[in-house]
Amino acid sequence: MATGGGAPIPDIPINEEDTPGARRERGHSGAGDVTAVEMEPAVPSQKEVGSLAPYLYPKNPTPSPLMSTVQRVIAPELIGHHPNMPMSYGASMMQPMYPMTRHMVNIAGDHNLVILDSDVQSTGSVPRATSIFPERVRSHHPASLEESKQKLNQQLKRKYSRLVKQVQPIPFIKDKYSIDKVFTEVGMNYKPAGDDDTWQKLDSHHDIPTGAIGQSRVQIIEGDPGYGKSMLGLRLVHDWCTCDPRSPLNNVDILIYLNLRQLGGLKSIYEAIVKCLLPLDSSIKESDVKQLLQNEDIRTLLLFDAYDEYPDKDKDGNFVSQILEGNLLQHVNIILTTRSSCIPEGCDGLTAGRIKLTGFDERAREEYVRKVVTGGDEEATQKIVTQFNTNPILADICQAPLFSVIFAHSAHEAKINIDFRSVTEFFGYMVNCFHYHARNKAQTKAAPEEQAQFQKFKDNHNKLDELAYKVLSAGSQQFPWDKDIFVKELGEEFYKRHTDIGILVEEEVINRSFPNQPDPYKTEVRFFHKLACEWYAAHHLVERFTSYPLSLPENLVGLMDPSDLHHVYRFACGLDSLAAPGVLNWLKGKEDCDRLAVLCALEQRGKVDDVLHTVRDLVSRDVRINGHDSRLLQRTTIELVQRACQNGIPVSGLQLWGCSAKFDVANSCIVLESDLRLANMKTVRGLHVKERSASEHKMTKEELLGLLQTCEGLEELRFTSWYLLLPRSIPPEMIPPTLKKRNIHVLYDRKHGLVYRLSFHHGRWEILDQRAGQSLRVAIDQSDSHLQQEWCIQELKMAAEASAAIGFLHLFGSFYTVADNGQSITLKSGCTMPVLQTLQNVGIWNTNINLAMFFRILSYTKECPQMTTLRFIECQLPGVVDPGLIPPLLKQRRVVGLY
Repeated sequence: MATGGGAPIPDIPINEEDTPGARRERGHSGAGDVTAVEMEPAVPSQKEVGSLAPYLYPKNPTPSPLMSTVQRVIAPELIGHHPNMPMSYGASMMQPMYPMTRHMVNIAGDHNLVILDSDVQSTGSVPRATSIFPERVRSHHPASLEESKQKLNQQLKRKYSRLVKQVQPIPFIKDKYSIDKVFTEVGMNYKPAGDDDTWQKLDSHHDIPTGAIGQSRVQIIEGDPGYGKSMLGLRLVHDWCTCDPRSPLNNVDILIYLNLRQLGGLKSIYEAIVKCLLPLDSSIKESDVKQLLQNEDIRTLLLFDAYDEYPDKDKDGNFVSQILEGNLLQHVNIILTTRSSCIPEGCDGLTAGRIKLTGFDERAREEYVRKVVTGGDEEATQKIVTQFNTNPILADICQAPLFSVIFAHSAHEAKINIDFRSVTEFFGYMVNCFHYHARNKAQTKAAPEEQAQFQKFKDNHNKLDELAYKVLSAGSQQFPWDKDIFVKELGEEFYKRHTDIGILVEEEVINRSFPNQPDPYKTEVRFFHKLACEWYAAHHLVERFTSYPLSLPENLVGLMDPSDLHHVYRFACGLDSLAAPGVLNWLKGKEDCDRLAVLCALEQRGKVDDVLHTVRDLVSRDVRINGHDSRLLQRTTIELVQRACQNGIPVSGLQLWGCSAKFDVANSCIVLESDLRLANMKTVRGLHVKERSASEHKMTKEELLGLLQTCEGLEELRFTSWYLLLPRSIPPEMIPPTLKKRNIHVLYDRKHGLVYRLSFHHGRWEILDQRAGQSLRVAIDQSDSHLQQEWCIQELKMAAEASAAIGFLHLFGSFYTVADNGQSITLKSGCTMPVLQTLQNVGIWNTNINLAMFFRILSYTKECPQMTTLRFIECQLPGVVDPGLIPPLLKQRRVVGLY
């Protein structure tokens, strides 16, 4: 487990000579450094350019075989010399051409450079490359530009130095820490741009991509409230300031870190930098910043924090959207943090990398407690850790780092054991901690009337509830209020008490109404965290629901989106058992709110009959558990299903998607990858297991039969996965008579176009259905397991026997030989594939094939009557084949051979 160490923030003034950019420009070598190479310029003449231009810039920008491999960017001296020359030529054609030094070309758009030989021929031949550099070689900056960059970095680092040393883990404890002292790694999953399903686990924040070669320029760090997005952003800033060699930012020349919550009303990124990051007396102007950021030779990274709280995010043409969409500073890389429910438009999975924070696991919680809370006191550490581990609900709630941190500090201070059964109970305890901590500190000197005031302000907060509700129901979610207006609404004494204890926080921001005043700042007030706003808004929402017991008006909740503000509804159900049915009924009428209704239902602590009525309604529709769900959501959904089964309530369908589910035969339960368990599923009618992970998993005969017997009321069991391998057959004598009588549909969809059903009569799979318009498409890779290859061959044989079309069969390095009589193909694994009567197209990849083997393959092709195409891809074939030796039948069928 990474501990977030690193060198301390340097004192001011900062030595700019130690920045990564300065080291590179001094010529120091190292990971990612570039060594300058002096060469005599070799500038082709215009006549030579004319001969090269048709190759470099054709009129129709369809890449030739040459240009699909090499993307060339002509030297600055030659720009405009040919009418066909576009701004940029290559696979993407999305970015304008980088200003390059002469004699350089760009390989495949990845910023690697090739220095061209000087002997460019006028015959139109392609210049040959003589040297390749690992990074784009940068032209020397003018001295004034370099001075401006160093001056800007010095002022930025002074600002960042203060930010990263003033981290306050929880507001009611006023101690401040340096980020490197408190930062603890959270779980992170990464999905590259353009990938729909595959999430990769990142071990450390050092592994976060930042727009390197082959990656998107935009990386989105997303997570639920309290999952550590802003802390992670500050840690990245710290690592850049200290030139941490492990950091993904160690090759960034300029880092711009902006909290978007503070940028409302500002018109440009340059204005935001000058007004929010630089001192008032700075000599750096917006024009200077613009010149630096627009220079493509300077590696710049924009780190935008809290996009979900950006006041102008819904305004057309705001500068943040312009940058994200590539209409401004398109060469600059971006990291943006936001709630998962508030991803910027235009930054979908195709255009931006996604980093999803999954919170604290047991090791991370223990690390934080030991490092920050107890200072290494092992006995005190274990007392707190034991409370986490012995209360599963608490452990799941504290997957959110904010909750984990607050509980750890509170438990250490109170030195008592506390039990929680819901998020509402926990958050109520947490808010009380703010009040009790302040009261306990003042206990020895406060008069009795002062103690009564503490209790009064803790219990009476109706006006604050209403203000929180108004801002959330308005849809803007802009929580800062002007201090003077807020004090007038709440009263001076109430306001002071809540800022003193830390529930409300003051913040100096740009005065958007009068930005050009001598003092451009004003004081705004916000909740210490967005969840606190949802907590107080929920109190007011309870009043509204209980005011309308029979019918709910349309505008009851305003514009509070349940998918974004789900804690408001969960808190409301947990706060008042009378309001809970109204909340749940309202959610039923909303699209895609079933999963939220599950969470809300188990927050309520009402009568048993009321709770069971809610459970019955929720399980009347399919219930889904996703592998990427939090443990709390997974556990809550499991509890819902278990409660239904215990009370004899039928569960229409249970979907396990991406959970890496396995069946534990010894304990008769399903075990998820999160280590949560599903037992007692006797009233589950349908079970659908769908796996997306690329890791192969096998289910044995015993596991499959045990699962079927455990789910006593099961009517259909469906598996959808390429990597989940079921038994190819089950001996009929192993199948209990009770299973044969129940007539359960066991279906297997391997994503090839066919769906199979297990026959309990003879224990074999049969083709149940072929998707309309689809033929079977199978690929067998040499890296596939033996069982996987056997399953593929079995599918092919079943399809041929059922006269189902086999559209494509690709053998990726797995082909070995063909029998002498052409009746079978043997793979390198030893698996054998017979002649397939409905096979139409075959592709053989990465194989050396001699003349004798070539004719054996033709012999096999002759035996497959429907085959029309034989492809050889990246293979070594005989140079010459005598046409007279090719079987006449293949010529009659017009079989096409492609190489």
